[in-house]
Amino acid sequence: MLRTALLAAALSLSFTAAAEERVVLVLDASGSMWGQVEGRSKIEIARETVAGLVGEWKPANSLGLVAYGHRRKGDCADIETLIESGPLDSAAFLRQVNALNPKGMTPLSAAVMQAAESLRHVEQKATVILVSDGEETCNLDPCQVGRELEAAGVDFTAHVIGFDVANPQHQAQLRCLAENTGGRYFNARNADELSGALGAVVAVSTEPALPPATATLEAPDSASAVSSVAVRFTGPADRGDFIGLYRAAAGAGENELTYAWVASAENGEVTVPTPAAAGAYELRYVSALRNASVLAQRPLAVTEVEGSIEGPAEASTGTRITVRASGPAAARHWIGFAPAGSDAGAFLDYQRPTGPQSEVELKVPAEPGDYELRYVLNESERVLVSRPIKVVAASVYVRGPAEVAAGAVIEVEAAGPIDNGHWIGFAPAGSDAGSYRDYTRPVDGQTRYSLRAPGEPGDYELRYVLNESAAIAASQPIRVLAAQVRLEAPAESAAGMLVPVTVEGPAGGGAWVGFAPVGADDGAWEGEYSGFETSPMSVQLKAPDAAGSYEIKLVSGDGKVLARRAITLR
Repeated sequence: MLRTALLAAALSLSFTAAAEERVVLVLDASGSMWGQVEGRSKIEIARETVAGLVGEWKPANSLGLVAYGHRRKGDCADIETLIESGPLDSAAFLRQVNALNPKGMTPLSAAVMQAAESLRHVEQKATVILVSDGEETCNLDPCQVGRELEAAGVDFTAHVIGFDVANPQHQAQLRCLAENTGGRYFNARNADELSGALGAVVAVSTEPALPPATATLEAPDSASAVSSVAVRFTGPADRGDFIGLYRAAAGAGENELTYAWVASAENGEVTVPTPAAAGAYELRYVSALRNASVLAQRPLAVTEVEGSIEGPAEASTGTRITVRASGPAAARHWIGFAPAGSDAGAFLDYQRPTGPQSEVELKVPAEPGDYELRYVLNESERVLVSRPIKVVAASVYVRGPAEVAAGAVIEVEAAGPIDNGHWIGFAPAGSDAGSYRDYTRPVDGQTRYSLRAPGEPGDYELRYVLNESAAIAASQPIRVLAAQVRLEAPAESAAGMLVPVTVEGPAGGGAWVGFAPVGADDGAWEGEYSGFETSPMSVQLKAPDAAGSYEIKLVSGDGKVLARRAITLR
Protein backbone atom coordinates (compact mmCIF):
# COMPACT_ATOMS: atom_id res chain seq x y z
CA MET A 1 0.00 0.00 0.00
CA LEU A 2 1.43 3.36 -1.03
CA ARG A 3 1.98 6.01 1.59
CA THR A 4 0.03 8.58 -0.42
CA ALA A 5 -2.92 6.25 -0.47
CA LEU A 6 -2.69 5.84 3.30
CA LEU A 7 -2.72 9.56 3.81
CA ALA A 8 -5.72 9.95 1.57
CA ALA A 9 -7.60 6.91 2.81
CA ALA A 10 -8.24 8.18 6.32
CA LEU A 11 -11.15 7.65 8.61
CA SER A 12 -14.07 10.04 8.36
CA LEU A 13 -13.33 13.35 10.06
CA SER A 14 -15.87 16.06 10.67
CA PHE A 15 -13.08 18.63 10.46
CA THR A 16 -12.95 20.54 7.17
CA ALA A 17 -10.05 22.94 7.21
CA ALA A 18 -11.37 26.35 6.23
CA ALA A 19 -9.03 29.14 5.28
CA GLU A 20 -6.76 30.22 8.11
CA GLU A 21 -7.98 27.49 10.43
CA ARG A 22 -5.99 27.25 13.64
CA VAL A 23 -4.72 23.77 14.49
CA VAL A 24 -2.48 22.52 17.29
CA LEU A 25 -0.91 19.05 17.34
CA VAL A 26 -0.52 17.67 20.88
CA LEU A 27 2.09 14.92 20.87
CA ASP A 28 2.62 12.33 23.60
CA ALA A 29 6.30 12.20 24.57
CA SER A 30 5.86 10.25 27.82
CA GLY A 31 8.20 7.40 28.70
CA SER A 32 5.93 4.72 27.20
CA MET A 33 6.59 6.10 23.72
CA TRP A 34 9.84 4.13 23.77
CA GLY A 35 7.67 0.98 23.57
CA GLN A 36 7.82 -0.89 20.29
CA VAL A 37 5.25 -1.58 17.57
CA GLU A 38 6.28 -4.12 14.96
CA GLY A 39 9.94 -3.79 15.94
CA ARG A 40 10.17 0.03 15.97
CA SER A 41 9.80 2.53 18.82
CA LYS A 42 6.53 4.44 18.89
CA ILE A 43 8.31 7.79 19.07
CA GLU A 44 10.28 6.91 15.92
CA ILE A 45 7.03 6.03 14.11
CA ALA A 46 5.39 9.23 15.36
CA ARG A 47 8.29 11.38 14.11
CA GLU A 48 8.09 9.77 10.68
CA THR A 49 4.32 10.15 10.50
CA VAL A 50 4.37 13.80 11.57
CA ALA A 51 6.90 14.43 8.81
CA GLY A 52 4.27 13.11 6.36
CA LEU A 53 1.64 15.37 7.91
CA VAL A 54 3.86 18.41 7.58
CA GLY A 55 4.68 17.55 3.99
CA GLU A 56 0.96 17.55 3.10
CA TRP A 57 -0.03 20.60 5.12
CA LYS A 58 -1.81 23.41 3.24
CA PRO A 59 -0.19 26.87 3.58
CA ALA A 60 -3.59 28.47 4.35
CA ASN A 61 -3.87 26.53 7.61
CA SER A 62 -1.90 27.36 10.75
CA LEU A 63 -0.24 24.60 12.77
CA GLY A 64 1.16 24.62 16.31
CA LEU A 65 2.85 22.01 18.50
CA VAL A 66 2.44 21.05 22.16
CA ALA A 67 4.30 18.12 23.77
CA TYR A 68 4.20 16.54 27.20
CA GLY A 69 6.37 14.16 29.24
CA HIS A 70 9.59 14.99 27.35
CA ARG A 71 11.63 16.86 29.94
CA ARG A 72 11.14 15.39 33.42
CA LYS A 73 10.12 12.11 35.03
CA GLY A 74 7.16 12.02 37.39
CA ASP A 75 6.07 15.61 36.70
CA CYS A 76 2.46 16.23 35.64
CA ALA A 77 3.36 19.84 34.85
CA ASP A 78 5.77 18.78 32.10
CA ILE A 79 3.73 20.32 29.24
CA GLU A 80 5.37 22.69 26.78
CA THR A 81 4.03 24.77 23.90
CA LEU A 82 6.88 24.34 21.46
CA ILE A 83 5.34 26.21 18.51
CA GLU A 84 2.35 28.58 18.64
CA SER A 85 -0.32 27.98 16.00
CA GLY A 86 0.67 30.04 12.97
CA PRO A 87 2.10 29.78 9.44
CA LEU A 88 4.00 26.52 9.19
CA ASP A 89 7.79 26.49 9.09
CA SER A 90 8.25 22.84 8.15
CA ALA A 91 11.95 22.60 9.01
CA ALA A 92 11.55 24.25 12.42
CA PHE A 93 8.49 22.12 13.21
CA LEU A 94 10.28 18.86 12.46
CA ARG A 95 13.36 19.91 14.43
CA GLN A 96 11.19 20.26 17.51
CA VAL A 97 9.47 16.90 16.94
CA ASN A 98 12.75 15.06 16.30
CA ALA A 99 14.29 16.53 19.45
CA LEU A 100 11.63 15.06 21.76
CA ASN A 101 13.07 12.55 24.25
CA PRO A 102 10.25 10.58 25.94
CA LYS A 103 10.69 10.14 29.69
CA GLY A 104 7.76 11.37 31.81
CA MET A 105 4.08 11.18 32.75
CA THR A 106 0.91 11.41 30.60
CA PRO A 107 -0.97 14.65 31.45
CA LEU A 108 -2.96 14.41 28.20
CA SER A 109 -6.03 16.29 29.47
CA ALA A 110 -4.02 19.26 30.74
CA ALA A 111 -2.03 19.31 27.50
CA VAL A 112 -5.21 19.55 25.42
CA MET A 113 -6.47 22.32 27.73
CA GLN A 114 -3.22 24.24 27.25
CA ALA A 115 -3.47 23.88 23.49
CA ALA A 116 -7.11 24.99 23.53
CA GLU A 117 -6.25 28.02 25.64
CA SER A 118 -3.73 29.15 23.03
CA LEU A 119 -6.50 29.02 20.39
CA ARG A 120 -9.31 30.60 22.38
CA HIS A 121 -8.52 34.23 21.50
CA VAL A 122 -9.17 33.75 17.77
CA GLU A 123 -12.54 33.71 16.05
CA GLN A 124 -11.61 31.01 13.51
CA LYS A 125 -12.37 27.34 13.97
CA ALA A 126 -9.97 25.87 16.53
CA THR A 127 -8.88 22.26 16.30
CA VAL A 128 -6.60 20.20 18.56
CA ILE A 129 -5.23 16.87 17.37
CA LEU A 130 -3.99 14.67 20.24
CA VAL A 131 -1.74 11.66 19.59
CA SER A 132 -1.33 9.52 22.73
CA ASP A 133 -0.37 5.92 23.48
CA GLY A 134 -1.78 5.64 26.98
CA GLU A 135 -4.16 6.58 29.73
CA GLU A 136 -4.40 9.84 31.62
CA THR A 137 -1.98 9.54 34.59
CA CYS A 138 -2.36 12.99 36.13
CA ASN A 139 -5.71 12.94 37.93
CA LEU A 140 -7.91 14.74 35.40
CA ASP A 141 -11.06 13.31 33.85
CA PRO A 142 -10.76 13.49 30.03
CA CYS A 143 -14.55 13.29 29.63
CA GLN A 144 -15.13 16.29 31.91
CA VAL A 145 -12.29 18.23 30.29
CA GLY A 146 -13.89 17.60 26.88
CA ARG A 147 -17.25 18.92 28.09
CA GLU A 148 -15.66 22.04 29.58
CA LEU A 149 -13.67 22.78 26.43
CA GLU A 150 -16.72 22.40 24.22
CA ALA A 151 -18.67 24.81 26.40
CA ALA A 152 -15.86 27.38 26.52
CA GLY A 153 -14.72 27.42 22.88
CA VAL A 154 -16.32 29.37 20.02
CA ASP A 155 -15.87 26.53 17.55
CA PHE A 156 -13.53 24.07 19.21
CA THR A 157 -12.94 20.43 18.25
CA ALA A 158 -10.50 17.87 19.66
CA HIS A 159 -9.65 14.82 17.54
CA VAL A 160 -7.81 12.05 19.36
CA ILE A 161 -5.62 9.30 17.95
CA GLY A 162 -4.90 6.41 20.30
CA PHE A 163 -1.63 4.88 19.12
CA ASP A 164 -1.17 1.25 20.16
CA VAL A 165 -3.77 1.57 22.93
CA ALA A 166 -4.98 -1.99 23.53
CA ASN A 167 -6.87 -1.56 26.81
CA PRO A 168 -10.58 -0.90 26.05
CA GLN A 169 -10.90 1.28 29.17
CA HIS A 170 -8.06 3.49 28.02
CA GLN A 171 -9.58 3.65 24.53
CA ALA A 172 -12.89 4.72 26.04
CA GLN A 173 -11.13 7.45 28.00
CA LEU A 174 -9.59 8.93 24.86
CA ARG A 175 -12.76 8.47 22.83
CA CYS A 176 -14.80 10.38 25.41
CA LEU A 177 -12.48 13.38 25.22
CA ALA A 178 -12.94 13.52 21.46
CA GLU A 179 -16.70 12.95 21.34
CA ASN A 180 -17.45 15.56 24.02
CA THR A 181 -15.92 18.23 21.75
CA GLY A 182 -17.61 16.99 18.57
CA GLY A 183 -14.37 15.33 17.43
CA ARG A 184 -13.52 11.81 16.40
CA TYR A 185 -11.45 9.08 17.97
CA PHE A 186 -9.06 7.03 15.87
CA ASN A 187 -7.56 3.76 17.12
CA ALA A 188 -4.24 3.34 15.31
CA ARG A 189 -2.67 -0.05 15.89
CA ASN A 190 0.46 0.38 13.81
CA ALA A 191 2.48 2.81 11.70
CA ASP A 192 0.19 2.57 8.66
CA GLU A 193 -2.94 3.32 10.67
CA LEU A 194 -1.24 6.22 12.46
CA SER A 195 -0.30 7.65 9.06
CA GLY A 196 -3.86 7.27 7.88
CA ALA A 197 -5.42 8.89 10.93
CA LEU A 198 -3.07 11.87 10.90
CA GLY A 199 -3.34 12.08 7.14
CA ALA A 200 -7.05 12.74 7.48
CA VAL A 201 -6.25 16.24 8.67
CA VAL A 202 -4.57 16.88 5.34
CA ALA A 203 -6.72 14.79 3.01
CA VAL A 204 -10.05 16.23 4.16
CA SER A 205 -9.35 19.89 3.41
CA THR A 206 -11.03 22.57 1.34
CA GLU A 207 -12.99 20.30 -1.00
CA PRO A 208 -16.02 21.57 -2.95
CA ALA A 209 -19.38 20.14 -2.06
CA LEU A 210 -19.82 16.77 -3.71
CA PRO A 211 -23.04 15.56 -5.32
CA PRO A 212 -24.94 12.65 -3.75
CA ALA A 213 -23.48 9.21 -4.38
CA THR A 214 -24.41 5.59 -3.86
CA ALA A 215 -22.55 2.48 -2.80
CA THR A 216 -23.11 -1.24 -2.36
CA LEU A 217 -21.74 -3.79 0.10
CA GLU A 218 -21.42 -7.55 -0.27
CA ALA A 219 -20.35 -9.70 2.69
CA PRO A 220 -21.27 -12.92 4.49
CA ASP A 221 -24.22 -12.79 6.87
CA SER A 222 -22.05 -13.84 9.79
CA ALA A 223 -18.46 -14.13 10.99
CA SER A 224 -16.87 -15.34 14.21
CA ALA A 225 -15.52 -12.96 16.84
CA VAL A 226 -11.85 -11.83 16.67
CA SER A 227 -11.57 -12.85 13.04
CA SER A 228 -12.24 -10.80 9.90
CA VAL A 229 -14.79 -10.53 7.14
CA ALA A 230 -14.14 -9.92 3.43
CA VAL A 231 -16.31 -7.11 2.05
CA ARG A 232 -16.79 -6.38 -1.66
CA PHE A 233 -18.05 -2.90 -2.46
CA THR A 234 -18.87 -0.30 -5.06
CA GLY A 235 -18.88 3.40 -4.34
CA PRO A 236 -17.27 6.75 -5.08
CA ALA A 237 -13.95 5.75 -3.45
CA ASP A 238 -13.18 9.37 -2.59
CA ARG A 239 -10.42 10.43 -0.25
CA GLY A 240 -11.15 9.37 3.31
CA ASP A 241 -13.88 6.84 2.47
CA PHE A 242 -13.89 3.75 4.67
CA ILE A 243 -15.96 0.70 5.50
CA GLY A 244 -16.59 0.48 9.22
CA LEU A 245 -18.14 -2.05 11.57
CA TYR A 246 -20.64 -0.58 14.03
CA ARG A 247 -22.94 -1.88 16.71
CA ALA A 248 -26.32 -2.51 15.08
CA ALA A 249 -27.97 0.25 17.12
CA ALA A 250 -25.15 2.81 16.73
CA GLY A 251 -26.34 6.29 15.81
CA ALA A 252 -24.92 8.38 13.00
CA GLY A 253 -22.51 10.21 15.31
CA GLU A 254 -21.00 7.14 16.97
CA ASN A 255 -17.54 5.89 16.08
CA GLU A 256 -16.88 2.67 14.27
CA LEU A 257 -15.45 -0.29 16.21
CA THR A 258 -13.17 -1.51 13.43
CA TYR A 259 -12.60 -0.31 9.90
CA ALA A 260 -10.81 -0.68 6.59
CA TRP A 261 -9.93 2.15 4.22
CA VAL A 262 -11.43 2.01 0.78
CA ALA A 263 -8.07 3.13 -0.61
CA SER A 264 -6.53 -0.11 0.67
CA ALA A 265 -8.87 -2.30 -1.42
CA GLU A 266 -7.56 -4.93 -3.78
CA ASN A 267 -9.86 -5.87 -6.65
CA GLY A 268 -12.76 -4.05 -5.01
CA GLU A 269 -12.48 -5.91 -1.69
CA VAL A 270 -11.36 -4.97 1.83
CA THR A 271 -10.93 -7.00 5.00
CA VAL A 272 -12.62 -5.70 8.15
CA PRO A 273 -11.66 -7.13 11.58
CA THR A 274 -14.45 -8.40 13.82
CA PRO A 275 -14.69 -7.48 17.52
CA ALA A 276 -14.22 -9.78 20.49
CA ALA A 277 -17.86 -9.71 21.60
CA ALA A 278 -20.52 -11.69 19.73
CA GLY A 279 -23.70 -9.87 18.76
CA ALA A 280 -25.54 -7.87 16.11
CA TYR A 281 -23.40 -5.46 14.09
CA GLU A 282 -23.58 -3.46 10.88
CA LEU A 283 -21.13 -2.81 8.03
CA ARG A 284 -21.33 0.74 6.64
CA TYR A 285 -19.78 2.53 3.70
CA VAL A 286 -18.93 6.04 5.00
CA SER A 287 -18.17 8.98 2.69
CA ALA A 288 -15.75 11.35 4.41
CA LEU A 289 -16.24 14.24 1.98
CA ARG A 290 -20.02 14.03 2.23
CA ASN A 291 -20.06 14.92 5.92
CA ALA A 292 -19.51 11.31 7.02
CA SER A 293 -22.75 10.19 5.36
CA VAL A 294 -23.53 6.47 5.18
CA LEU A 295 -23.92 5.44 1.54
CA ALA A 296 -24.59 1.73 2.13
CA GLN A 297 -25.06 -0.62 5.05
CA ARG A 298 -25.74 -4.28 5.73
CA PRO A 299 -26.10 -6.38 8.89
CA LEU A 300 -23.42 -8.73 10.16
CA ALA A 301 -23.94 -11.26 12.93
CA VAL A 302 -20.75 -11.84 14.91
CA THR A 303 -20.86 -15.33 16.38
CA GLU A 304 -19.21 -16.62 19.51
CA VAL A 305 -15.67 -17.92 19.21
CA GLU A 306 -14.87 -21.14 21.02
CA GLY A 307 -11.93 -21.68 23.33
CA SER A 308 -10.63 -23.97 26.03
CA ILE A 309 -7.87 -23.98 28.60
CA GLU A 310 -6.39 -26.90 30.55
CA GLY A 311 -3.96 -26.87 33.43
CA PRO A 312 -3.48 -28.25 36.94
CA ALA A 313 -5.96 -27.40 39.68
CA GLU A 314 -3.09 -26.65 42.08
CA ALA A 315 0.53 -25.59 41.79
CA SER A 316 3.35 -24.61 44.13
CA THR A 317 4.77 -21.11 44.36
CA GLY A 318 7.80 -20.42 42.25
CA THR A 319 7.40 -23.42 39.95
CA ARG A 320 6.37 -23.63 36.29
CA ILE A 321 3.38 -25.38 34.79
CA THR A 322 2.33 -26.43 31.30
CA VAL A 323 -0.97 -25.05 30.05
CA ARG A 324 -2.82 -26.26 26.96
CA ALA A 325 -5.32 -23.96 25.29
CA SER A 326 -7.35 -23.65 22.12
CA GLY A 327 -8.70 -20.50 20.55
CA PRO A 328 -7.98 -17.86 17.95
CA ALA A 329 -4.30 -17.07 17.54
CA ALA A 330 -3.37 -13.39 17.22
CA ALA A 331 -0.56 -11.11 18.31
CA ARG A 332 -2.65 -9.36 20.98
CA HIS A 333 -4.17 -12.45 22.62
CA TRP A 334 -2.52 -14.05 25.67
CA ILE A 335 -2.65 -17.14 27.85
CA GLY A 336 -1.61 -16.63 31.44
CA PHE A 337 -2.14 -16.20 35.18
CA ALA A 338 -4.37 -13.56 36.75
CA PRO A 339 -5.71 -13.02 40.29
CA ALA A 340 -9.11 -14.68 40.74
CA GLY A 341 -11.98 -12.30 40.01
CA SER A 342 -9.76 -9.55 38.56
CA ASP A 343 -10.70 -7.62 35.42
CA ALA A 344 -9.64 -8.70 31.94
CA GLY A 345 -6.62 -6.41 31.96
CA ALA A 346 -5.01 -8.00 35.04
CA PHE A 347 -2.22 -10.47 34.46
CA LEU A 348 0.91 -11.97 35.96
CA ASP A 349 2.98 -14.25 33.76
CA TYR A 350 1.62 -14.85 30.24
CA GLN A 351 2.51 -16.22 26.80
CA ARG A 352 1.08 -15.58 23.34
CA PRO A 353 -0.90 -18.37 21.65
CA THR A 354 1.15 -20.17 19.01
CA GLY A 355 -1.80 -21.34 16.92
CA PRO A 356 -5.36 -22.69 17.24
CA GLN A 357 -3.88 -25.29 19.63
CA SER A 358 -1.23 -23.93 22.00
CA GLU A 359 0.95 -25.41 24.72
CA VAL A 360 2.73 -22.81 26.86
CA GLU A 361 4.85 -22.81 30.00
CA LEU A 362 3.92 -20.31 32.71
CA LYS A 363 5.61 -19.16 35.93
CA VAL A 364 3.49 -19.82 38.98
CA PRO A 365 3.06 -16.67 41.13
CA ALA A 366 5.31 -16.30 44.14
CA GLU A 367 2.43 -15.60 46.55
CA PRO A 368 -0.03 -18.37 47.57
CA GLY A 369 -3.70 -17.72 46.84
CA ASP A 370 -6.55 -18.16 44.37
CA TYR A 371 -5.76 -17.43 40.73
CA GLU A 372 -7.13 -18.09 37.24
CA LEU A 373 -5.64 -19.47 34.06
CA ARG A 374 -7.04 -17.33 31.25
CA TYR A 375 -7.26 -17.04 27.49
CA VAL A 376 -7.65 -13.29 26.94
CA LEU A 377 -8.59 -11.63 23.64
CA ASN A 378 -7.00 -8.41 22.37
CA GLU A 379 -4.78 -7.80 25.42
CA SER A 380 -7.57 -6.97 27.85
CA GLU A 381 -10.79 -6.72 25.87
CA ARG A 382 -12.38 -9.98 26.97
CA VAL A 383 -11.63 -13.20 28.85
CA LEU A 384 -12.57 -15.91 26.35
CA VAL A 385 -12.23 -18.82 28.79
CA SER A 386 -10.74 -19.37 32.25
CA ARG A 387 -10.31 -21.99 34.93
CA PRO A 388 -9.40 -21.65 38.62
CA ILE A 389 -6.04 -22.68 40.01
CA LYS A 390 -4.90 -22.63 43.64
CA VAL A 391 -1.32 -21.65 44.34
CA VAL A 392 0.08 -23.20 47.52
CA ALA A 393 3.32 -22.45 49.31
CA ALA A 394 6.20 -24.58 48.08
CA SER A 395 8.29 -26.61 50.53
CA VAL A 396 11.32 -24.34 50.87
CA TYR A 397 14.10 -24.05 53.41
CA VAL A 398 17.47 -22.39 53.79
CA ARG A 399 19.90 -23.25 56.62
CA GLY A 400 23.33 -22.04 57.63
CA PRO A 401 25.40 -21.08 60.70
CA ALA A 402 24.05 -18.57 63.21
CA GLU A 403 27.25 -16.49 63.00
CA VAL A 404 29.96 -15.96 60.43
CA ALA A 405 33.03 -13.77 60.11
CA ALA A 406 32.80 -10.87 57.68
CA GLY A 407 33.96 -11.90 54.22
CA ALA A 408 34.15 -15.59 55.07
CA VAL A 409 32.85 -18.26 52.67
CA ILE A 410 30.26 -20.54 54.23
CA GLU A 411 28.28 -23.57 53.13
CA VAL A 412 24.51 -23.15 53.07
CA GLU A 413 21.92 -25.91 52.83
CA ALA A 414 18.82 -25.00 50.83
CA ALA A 415 16.02 -26.58 48.80
CA GLY A 416 12.99 -25.29 46.94
CA PRO A 417 11.56 -24.69 43.47
CA ILE A 418 14.05 -24.34 40.63
CA ASP A 419 13.85 -21.46 38.18
CA ASN A 420 16.25 -19.01 36.56
CA GLY A 421 14.69 -16.12 38.49
CA HIS A 422 15.10 -17.63 41.97
CA TRP A 423 18.14 -17.03 44.19
CA ILE A 424 19.73 -18.07 47.49
CA GLY A 425 21.82 -15.49 49.29
CA PHE A 426 22.54 -12.87 51.95
CA ALA A 427 20.37 -9.80 52.54
CA PRO A 428 20.24 -7.16 55.32
CA ALA A 429 17.85 -8.19 58.10
CA GLY A 430 14.34 -6.81 57.54
CA SER A 431 15.06 -5.50 54.03
CA ASP A 432 12.63 -5.96 51.14
CA ALA A 433 12.70 -8.99 48.85
CA GLY A 434 14.77 -7.17 46.24
CA SER A 435 17.74 -6.57 48.56
CA TYR A 436 20.74 -8.86 48.40
CA ARG A 437 24.48 -9.18 48.88
CA ASP A 438 26.18 -12.34 47.65
CA TYR A 439 23.81 -14.85 46.05
CA THR A 440 23.68 -17.96 43.87
CA ARG A 441 21.02 -19.62 41.73
CA PRO A 442 19.40 -22.87 42.87
CA VAL A 443 20.34 -25.96 40.87
CA ASP A 444 18.11 -28.97 40.37
CA GLY A 445 19.23 -31.85 42.60
CA GLN A 446 21.65 -29.70 44.61
CA THR A 447 21.14 -28.80 48.28
CA ARG A 448 24.52 -27.35 49.33
CA TYR A 449 25.79 -23.96 48.14
CA SER A 450 28.78 -21.72 48.91
CA LEU A 451 28.17 -18.07 49.77
CA ARG A 452 30.47 -15.25 50.82
CA ALA A 453 29.40 -13.31 53.89
CA PRO A 454 29.13 -9.49 53.58
CA GLY A 455 32.23 -7.50 54.43
CA GLU A 456 30.39 -5.27 56.92
CA PRO A 457 29.46 -6.73 60.33
CA GLY A 458 25.77 -6.66 61.29
CA ASP A 459 22.48 -8.58 61.26
CA TYR A 460 21.60 -10.31 58.01
CA GLU A 461 19.36 -13.05 56.63
CA LEU A 462 19.97 -16.09 54.51
CA ARG A 463 17.11 -16.15 51.99
CA TYR A 464 15.47 -18.26 49.31
CA VAL A 465 13.81 -15.69 47.04
CA LEU A 466 11.37 -16.45 44.21
CA ASN A 467 11.23 -14.65 40.86
CA GLU A 468 14.10 -12.23 41.60
CA SER A 469 12.27 -10.08 44.15
CA ALA A 470 8.65 -11.24 44.17
CA ALA A 471 8.63 -13.11 47.46
CA ILE A 472 10.90 -14.41 50.24
CA ALA A 473 10.00 -18.10 50.40
CA ALA A 474 12.31 -18.98 53.31
CA SER A 475 14.82 -17.18 55.51
CA GLN A 476 17.11 -17.60 58.48
CA PRO A 477 18.79 -14.88 60.57
CA ILE A 478 22.57 -14.81 60.57
CA ARG A 479 24.96 -12.43 62.35
CA VAL A 480 28.08 -11.27 60.55
CA LEU A 481 30.95 -10.62 62.98
CA ALA A 482 34.01 -8.53 62.45
CA ALA A 483 36.63 -10.73 60.84
CA GLN A 484 39.72 -11.75 62.84
CA VAL A 485 42.57 -10.88 60.52
CA ARG A 486 46.28 -11.49 60.90
CA LEU A 487 49.08 -10.46 58.53
CA GLU A 488 52.70 -11.19 59.45
CA ALA A 489 55.73 -10.20 57.38
CA PRO A 490 59.22 -8.70 58.05
CA ALA A 491 59.58 -4.93 58.16
CA GLU A 492 62.59 -5.00 55.80
CA SER A 493 63.86 -7.18 52.99
CA ALA A 494 66.10 -7.06 49.97
CA ALA A 495 64.49 -6.06 46.64
CA GLY A 496 63.73 -9.02 44.37
CA MET A 497 64.06 -11.58 47.17
CA LEU A 498 61.47 -14.04 48.56
CA VAL A 499 59.62 -12.67 51.57
CA PRO A 500 57.80 -14.99 54.05
CA VAL A 501 54.19 -13.93 54.66
CA THR A 502 51.56 -15.48 56.95
CA VAL A 503 47.89 -14.48 56.73
CA GLU A 504 44.72 -15.42 58.54
CA GLY A 505 41.16 -14.27 57.84
CA PRO A 506 38.23 -14.73 55.41
CA ALA A 507 39.70 -16.75 52.56
CA GLY A 508 38.43 -17.71 49.11
CA GLY A 509 36.25 -15.97 46.59
CA GLY A 510 39.14 -14.10 44.96
CA ALA A 511 40.93 -12.93 48.14
CA TRP A 512 44.67 -12.28 47.69
CA VAL A 513 47.84 -11.09 49.37
CA GLY A 514 50.63 -9.16 47.64
CA PHE A 515 52.92 -6.14 47.35
CA ALA A 516 51.80 -2.63 46.43
CA PRO A 517 53.41 0.84 46.50
CA VAL A 518 52.51 2.89 49.57
CA GLY A 519 49.37 4.98 48.85
CA ALA A 520 48.27 2.93 45.85
CA ASP A 521 44.58 2.13 45.23
CA ASP A 522 43.13 -0.74 47.23
CA GLY A 523 43.00 -3.00 44.19
CA ALA A 524 46.52 -2.16 42.93
CA TRP A 525 49.54 -4.41 43.29
CA GLU A 526 53.13 -4.55 42.11
CA GLY A 527 55.26 -7.58 41.58
CA GLU A 528 54.01 -10.90 42.86
CA TYR A 529 50.76 -11.71 44.63
CA SER A 530 49.12 -14.95 45.79
CA GLY A 531 45.52 -16.07 46.05
CA PHE A 532 44.25 -16.53 49.59
CA GLU A 533 42.21 -19.75 49.44
CA THR A 534 42.79 -21.34 52.86
CA SER A 535 43.25 -19.83 56.32
CA PRO A 536 45.74 -19.63 57.88
CA MET A 537 48.23 -19.59 55.01
CA SER A 538 51.98 -19.13 54.76
CA VAL A 539 53.54 -18.18 51.45
CA GLN A 540 56.81 -16.89 50.00
CA LEU A 541 56.24 -13.75 47.91
CA LYS A 542 58.87 -12.38 45.54
CA ALA A 543 59.46 -8.72 46.34
CA PRO A 544 59.50 -6.04 43.62
CA ASP A 545 62.91 -5.50 41.97
CA ALA A 546 63.10 -1.77 42.78
CA ALA A 547 64.10 -0.62 46.26
CA GLY A 548 61.73 1.67 48.16
CA SER A 549 58.80 1.82 50.55
CA TYR A 550 56.02 -0.71 49.97
CA GLU A 551 53.25 -2.46 51.80
CA ILE A 552 52.00 -6.01 51.85
CA LYS A 553 48.21 -6.07 51.94
CA LEU A 554 45.48 -8.69 52.34
CA VAL A 555 42.48 -7.98 50.07
CA SER A 556 39.10 -9.73 50.33
CA GLY A 557 37.18 -11.17 47.40
CA ASP A 558 35.00 -8.06 47.23
CA GLY A 559 38.04 -5.76 46.98
CA LYS A 560 38.22 -4.57 50.58
CA VAL A 561 41.68 -4.24 52.19
CA LEU A 562 41.57 -6.33 55.36
CA ALA A 563 45.14 -5.74 56.61
CA ARG A 564 48.36 -3.89 55.66
CA ARG A 565 52.01 -4.33 56.64
CA ALA A 566 54.66 -1.74 55.76
CA ILE A 567 57.93 -3.08 54.34
CA THR A 568 61.10 -1.34 53.15
CA LEU A 569 63.02 -2.91 50.30
CA ARG A 570 66.77 -2.20 50.23
